[in-house]
Amino acid sequence: MPLSIQYPLRDLRQFVDKVQKENNDKFATICFFGGEPTLNYEKIEAIITSFDKVKAYEINFILHTNGLLLSKISDKIADKIDVVFLSLNYDKLLCGGRISNYYLDISKSLNAIKQKHKMSVIGRLTITSETSLTTACLLMENAFDYIYWQIDNREQVDKIAEYKVVYKSEIASLFDYWISNLRCGKVLNYIPFLSIVKNLADNIPAPKNYFCGYGFYSIFIQTDGSCYTCCEAVESSKHKIGDIRGGIKFLDMDITNKCLNCLYLKLCGGRCGRMHKDFSQERITDFCELNIYTFKLIIDALPQLQQILNSNPAFRKALDDYHIDYTEQTP
Repeated sequence: MPLSIQYPLRDLRQFVDKVQKENNDKFATICFFGGEPTLNYEKIEAIITSFDKVKAYEINFILHTNGLLLSKISDKIADKIDVVFLSLNYDKLLCGGRISNYYLDISKSLNAIKQKHKMSVIGRLTITSETSLTTACLLMENAFDYIYWQIDNREQVDKIAEYKVVYKSEIASLFDYWISNLRCGKVLNYIPFLSIVKNLADNIPAPKNYFCGYGFYSIFIQTDGSCYTCCEAVESSKHKIGDIRGGIKFLDMDITNKCLNCLYLKLCGGRCGRMHKDFSQERITDFCELNIYTFKLIIDALPQLQQILNSNPAFRKALDDYHIDYTEQTP
């Protein structure tokens, strides 16, 4: 694929206008994704400007970045960005048992930007076998408005049995910490926990589409204008749904075809459409096992969580926060 955008921005604008009109959708979100989008702030600004006069629908902008060049963002761009997704490398958070310069620099940039601009920041963390989820969340919670983590989403993971033991231990520890803060009136915006509690408390029906938007509303546009329905498969013909000039057609990925008999469907939303299309059943079962472990932790604590929900309006507000829907919700 070309490293830079090969299509005129007017083609992008016409494509978005068309999709919004065909779906009678009055709200659009454009996410600058990578690679690393902040390597080309000039193009980001040009895309934002090309949507300045939109009237048929509301639009917001998301920046997905590693954070290393955030200090160079212009005021014009920062004023238009509603949400920053910042992907962190756990291996670089600490150095010799101390907070690393990598993390200090990112935190400093975030603080400077948020003092001048109204934007929310979601910290994203991929869980490897070396990740201490609890350590990472404790470190991140003061710098980020929300925290989301994802189980290693590769088709194969070395030492999976060991990975599962570590992940379950970390989740149990983190959940204990999260709920102990809730008892004291403090709501920590750990999105996977909030999403599960919301879906249980509100008794939502089982969804027909993936929470991540696969095959339903997510469109990832490559530099040549090709369109895909998964950000992790933007060079795979199996996930291609068209292009910005010829139009798109979503894949037939009704979630109930895969998870109809699962008791936890309304909590996980199928997790990942690409997973169901590309991964072995054995690997899918690994993800199910880890997420069901988390579901059961929260279900067992639901009476206590319901009491907190009834007495703490801030908890209810956190469950209704639209930022939850910007993520896949289920790790």
